[in-house]
Amino acid sequence: MKKINDTKDTVLQKIKEIAMKHEIKRVILFGSRARGDNSDVSDYDIAIHASSLTELEKTLFYHDIDEIETLKKIDIVYIDAETDKEFLYNISRDGVIIYE
Repeated sequence: MKKINDTKDTVLQKIKEIAMKHEIKRVILFGSRARGDNSDVSDYDIAIHASSLTELEKTLFYHDIDEIETLKKIDIVYIDAETDKEFLYNISRDGVIIYE
């Protein structure tokens, strides 16, 4: 899986800052923005490794993400051992690590 170390996308920069604040293990951008076939109005699809997160931690992370000033939707998927294997394959094939 590819990794983005530096990005000019301010939304991705904010997501990285919030992930750091909440001590998230890994954030993966997937979908059209990761593949590079997005439009100006495409949403952000992010996957979070959630095996060690409590429901409260997930809620607090979601709240901070929801506060990012953008007109684009940010969809969060929490992945763990019970996540559908085909979905995980798609994320690993197309996904880009934006934080770990």
